[in-house]
Amino acid sequence: MKINTLILDDMPNWQKIIEKFVTMNPVLNLVATCDSAMSAYAVLAEHDIDLLISDIEMPDFSGLNFVKSLKSPPLVIFVTAHRDYALDCYEVAPIDFLLKPLDYGRFLQAIEKVRQRVVNAAEVPPIEPYFFVRENLNYVQIRYKDVLYIKAQEHFVQIVTKDGSILPILTMARLEEKLKHDIFLRVHRSYLVHREAIKTIGKNEIVLINGEEIPIGDQYRNKINQKHIEAFAIVRNN
Repeated sequence: MKINTLILDDMPNWQKIIEKFVTMNPVLNLVATCDSAMSAYAVLAEHDIDLLISDIEMPDFSGLNFVKSLKSPPLVIFVTAHRDYALDCYEVAPIDFLLKPLDYGRFLQAIEKVRQRVVNAAEVPPIEPYFFVRENLNYVQIRYKDVLYIKAQEHFVQIVTKDGSILPILTMARLEEKLKHDIFLRVHRSYLVHREAIKTIGKNEIVLINGEEIPIGDQYRNKINQKHIEAFAIVRNN
């Protein structure tokens, strides 16, 4: 297992040293070296990064603030010449905190912590994504994969699953705000459909895997074509 690694340091001499340490380690795969937070953002947008090795004190945006700004940061090792930053760094739960000048033996210890974390994470089966809604006096847990579609009613929504339906007192806007947008597709003012529940898409309706037909609203037709059909369609070129 290779651990995709990103280096963030504004000093060229330290970039070279850290790059050497990374390339010497057989479990690490150096994806990129960046000298600013903005360039690091670009790398994270294009690549799956498992480990960020970051300096803290940089001219425009500190490494600590950079990690804080990330919604789902990778594992982090901070490297710095300033011991006083240690306490501040631990609010973002880094794997380790290394002081410059770097010692290769100490660097290996930090990488072993990373490796153990990655191995342990791989051994734990992922939790099926789910959400809770309140129905009557109970909170009902619903797995995303069990939902076929969601229909807006006057004062509540109807969540139709493979096993039945649930009628929580909730607005469609509130529910849509909280759900993962890459899983559900808005196809009508009153309907959200689970992408994997779709069997066929026609001009005016969607047929689900259970045979139910869901209307397509005029204002949503282009978005359905762009987000769900065109991105995955395999057709003849002529």
